[in-house]
Amino acid sequence: MKLILLSGSVRDDRQSHGAVLYIAQRMKEQFSLDVEVIDLKEYALPPLTNTLHDSSPENVKKLGTILDKADGILLASPEYNGSFSSALKNVIDFFPKSTYQRKPIGVISISAGPLGGIRAAQAMQLQVLALMAYPTYRMMTVANVQDQVDPEGVLLNPEFKGSVDMFIKEYVWLAEAIVSKKKLD
Repeated sequence: MKLILLSGSVRDDRQSHGAVLYIAQRMKEQFSLDVEVIDLKEYALPPLTNTLHDSSPENVKKLGTILDKADGILLASPEYNGSFSSALKNVIDFFPKSTYQRKPIGVISISAGPLGGIRAAQAMQLQVLALMAYPTYRMMTVANVQDQVDPEGVLLNPEFKGSVDMFIKEYVWLAEAIVSKKKLD
């Protein structure tokens, strides 16, 4: 099963990317999952002026191919003004619903504050439904990210590991059920 974790912060001095790196590391080491982190800061996608088409930039086409081939996707974003990042929304909108349709999609919101970006997580859940994909019921909210992991993804708070593992287990349960059902179709 091939999973893609979209890291939705493109800001300088971002803290959320460390949480993304840690979650991906846990998915690989503890659960032996094939997960690839797509760092939207590195992809530097242009602002959306047209959806995917023949004359789209190469990095847009490349990302579209990666997302199309993925069995599941995880969306990770800090909370900005009560929603998820515009960079993540931009990448979602480049591609047709068929890129996401009937795929399991996990939601990870990250905040330097005590609520873990819950409004961003809720907005992402609604977005997943609009894409005709399957959201996990359990959202991963990372509160006080600066106390959980460092910017390189090194664990600072051992208790954070348990929350991450619980989220991953729930996501994998759904993803495996959906992927195995698709094989029957």
